[in-house]
Amino acid sequence: MKNYCYQLIILGKDFAIKEAIISSLKSKVKEIGIDFSHFKIINDKNFGEYTDASPSFCIYLGRNEKNNNFSDVELLEKVVVDASLVLPIVQGSLDDFNQCVPSIISTYNGLAVSEQDKDVKVEKIVNNILEAFSLLRKNRRVFISYKRDESTSVAIQLYEALEKNGFDVFLDTHSIRPSEPFQDELWHRMADSDVVVLLNTSNFLESIWTTQELAMANKLLLGMVVVSWPEHSIKDHKDAEISFPIQLEANDFNDKNERLNDNIVDQIIKNVESIRARTLAARRDNLISNFVKIAKSNGYEPQLDSYKIISMSKDNEEIVLVPAVGIPNSLNYESSSTLIKEIKKKDYEYIYILFDETCIRDFWLKHLEWLDSSLTVETLSILRAQKWLTN
Repeated sequence: MKNYCYQLIILGKDFAIKEAIISSLKSKVKEIGIDFSHFKIINDKNFGEYTDASPSFCIYLGRNEKNNNFSDVELLEKVVVDASLVLPIVQGSLDDFNQCVPSIISTYNGLAVSEQDKDVKVEKIVNNILEAFSLLRKNRRVFISYKRDESTSVAIQLYEALEKNGFDVFLDTHSIRPSEPFQDELWHRMADSDVVVLLNTSNFLESIWTTQELAMANKLLLGMVVVSWPEHSIKDHKDAEISFPIQLEANDFNDKNERLNDNIVDQIIKNVESIRARTLAARRDNLISNFVKIAKSNGYEPQLDSYKIISMSKDNEEIVLVPAVGIPNSLNYESSSTLIKEIKKKDYEYIYILFDETCIRDFWLKHLEWLDSSLTVETLSILRAQKWLTN
């Protein structure tokens, strides 16, 4: 019997959303670079293939049922007992949540999907699935780049809207404490972001600071949602790995031209959600390719498996390297060790988290050194890989 690493369990009564979720998941998994054969879709028809030995994520589709006539309750109870993650999704709004789901998950945080916001919510659901499987970072970080004297009101509007939709948003006027070194902290936060929302006003590139932000975003391979003001042509950001342009018209603003209309804000949020997976995949793949190139030039034979984990022999020891996008933290250490055990089905004495230390502040690099000395898993910066391989 084939072993599946990731199990997506879909129970309940479909309200024309199940196939959209599966289709979007297949698309995003392809973007990440993992073969979809590593996933198994479990439902009431093939629930016998479910195993608590592999990671699983359960979606329960709930509709308002008379007399509490809920579907798949016994199967759902099995999933809950196994401590699998469960996301209740209900049709319409959360007002009738308790009438839409069995009592066993009535205390879970749920998500409501309407016909009007279906596309945006499907993106959010799929990203939630990938985050649960540690294929996407749980920290959903966005960096807003803008010119203060031209788009502050819109920047604040997007900051609030993105925060409301579960993103950790960096906005210079809101996100840096008074005691912090401004520019160092700005680069540090950009290095740990997934997507840059660039407010491309008429004089955006006339400022040395915004020009530097654009250059650094390109260097870090961050995806961009480029929002260009009316009568201001979209700049050709050829250096951006992933760039999604939005050209604004005059009627996309409110009467005072200080805020965007809600439909444009929703479009921006949808595009940020959409390109997260592609951005993280591009940054991770660049990290991997750079390391493999360095390793081969030094006579090593690194192997890359279908989960994008590198294995090789160094000093007669078998080691594995788990690429991490952004700034590593203690959770990376724990999840990397767990991931290796689940996939490789064996213990490794030497596990490394491969990352890029560009723009990361010195105090955090010292913190990583302390973690390295305290835990069995260690970090390895791609900028130090050459020296590490030749020692």
